[in-house]
Amino acid sequence: MLTLGFIAVASGNYVQADAPGDVILLKPFVVEAHAPKAKAHPIPLYGDALLRTWVPPDYPKDALREYLAGTVTLRLAIDEKGTVVSTRVLDATDPRFIGAAQEAAMNWLFSPALEESKPISSSLDVSVIFSPDNPHFKGAAPDFPPQDQVEYNRPPIVEAKLISAPDIDYPDSLFDRKLSGWAHFSCTVRPDGTTANSRILAATHVDFVFPALRALERLKYSPRMFGDTPIEAEVEGELKFDLFLKDQAGVLAANNITAPDGSAPSAELEPSIVIDPIFPYDRLIKGEGGSATVSFTVDESGSPLDVRPIAASDISFGNALVAAMEMFKFAPPGLNGHSVRVQLRRREVFIPVDTASVADTDQRKRLLTALLSNQVRGGQGLDEALTPLYRVSPRYPAMAVSAGRPPGEAVVEFIVDRFGRAQFPRVVSATKEEFGWSAATAAGQWIFKVPLRMKQPVDVKVRMSFLFRAPTK
Repeated sequence: MLTLGFIAVASGNYVQADAPGDVILLKPFVVEAHAPKAKAHPIPLYGDALLRTWVPPDYPKDALREYLAGTVTLRLAIDEKGTVVSTRVLDATDPRFIGAAQEAAMNWLFSPALEESKPISSSLDVSVIFSPDNPHFKGAAPDFPPQDQVEYNRPPIVEAKLISAPDIDYPDSLFDRKLSGWAHFSCTVRPDGTTANSRILAATHVDFVFPALRALERLKYSPRMFGDTPIEAEVEGELKFDLFLKDQAGVLAANNITAPDGSAPSAELEPSIVIDPIFPYDRLIKGEGGSATVSFTVDESGSPLDVRPIAASDISFGNALVAAMEMFKFAPPGLNGHSVRVQLRRREVFIPVDTASVADTDQRKRLLTALLSNQVRGGQGLDEALTPLYRVSPRYPAMAVSAGRPPGEAVVEFIVDRFGRAQFPRVVSATKEEFGWSAATAAGQWIFKVPLRMKQPVDVKVRMSFLFRAPTK
């Protein structure tokens, strides 16, 4: 099932910067912890095509002899240069006027229609009026039509509509976790109804992103129509991944979320945004696994509060899980029809990458082996700049709120693998440790267009600053 809707996303600047070294440097990503101040932007221009050069129709001689008046209404297709490329007759009082009206209209020139200040193809409905009291002929009239000879009307715009969608592959990695979910997208619908420039704006879990992007390549729309002219359109919508399971307690248990005593929560509770913790980089490199358990409260809106580690084999595992849970989101919990707060805990086991495994299909093993042997290069010679297809904004850490809400910065290095997935985030520096964990957790969710070097997919190192703005009280 696919439905359309509008999704707002956080602001951020991820343009690739020119810099020496063996790591791609991206411009800072700004974490908006509150509503950003309005910024001045140029006002985009919109408008219909405007006639610049007019060629009068040649009055049919037999109609003029009969002192016959007439009107022909045409729908013109006008390209982005202002040239009339086709005409279609909508109405005519007498067929003898049609040829003259169409021949003249094909020689008219327009200033093209504008959408967001960009010239676009468009349509215009024009009524050409023939009056025996004012019988203009070719070459015998001014360049601009008298008001009583041409009338303009804007034809209807019909928005792009989805006409076919493929079956969407549910990711194998989430079957055991029983997660239903969705991915909100934006894309361009071309005049032929195919899609381009696809982006995922939000998703229940990052593992839904790749199958959603694959599905978007196969969506088919009826294009946006400006009268008879198909034009590009930006659309947003939602792809759903539904396992048709209603066992909320089973979903929570499969994701290691329980009541504080380990039992199933008494309230109705369903995850809506699931963020998994990153593997602490130092432990990852050493091949050390571990575990952590955190306690937290889900408030009436579904947001986790007071996330605290209560057990961890190493403090880094606890910090990683805290950062992930602060970015988690639930549907508002309910009990007997009322919104309630719920006390919960979550346990996570961190399984190290087995570089000694002989399984060649383990991409994390392949990537970690390449990293440890210094085989992962920077961005020199990439065919094009890195382009994010999905990104998650970090959460301003609760610990920083308790410390007086300071602004902060974290620099995170990670690898964009040859499939476009951000892997192995590492905190290079942070003004506060909690900013580093939040930024690294978010970076670990990002997905990029596949990096290519000489048209071949490659792994590349990326470094990025995350700037945290202090939230309002």
